[in-house]
Amino acid sequence: MSLSAKEFSNTGPFRAVYFDGPQSDRDPDGEEIPAWVVYVGDADAEPTGTVYTLHHFKSAELLAYQMASDRRLDLIHEATPPDL
Repeated sequence: MSLSAKEFSNTGPFRAVYFDGPQSDRDPDGEEIPAWVVYVGDADAEPTGTVYTLHHFKSAELLAYQMASDRRLDLIHEATPPDL
């Protein structure tokens, strides 16, 4: 297989999967709860599509790793787990 094969070529703009949080969110009762975001973004960390908001750290982390693997993108992991 050639290194210039399509799956190894990076001729487009920079993209990465970003995993960040926790951020403040509200539950249906109005209580403050932590939320983590996962999205594909550009070099300035601006989302290029859907931003997924999750309220469980492990679920968000698994989604981030899976998205990076599926899309063959770098993962920018800047999230911290909740204080237990």
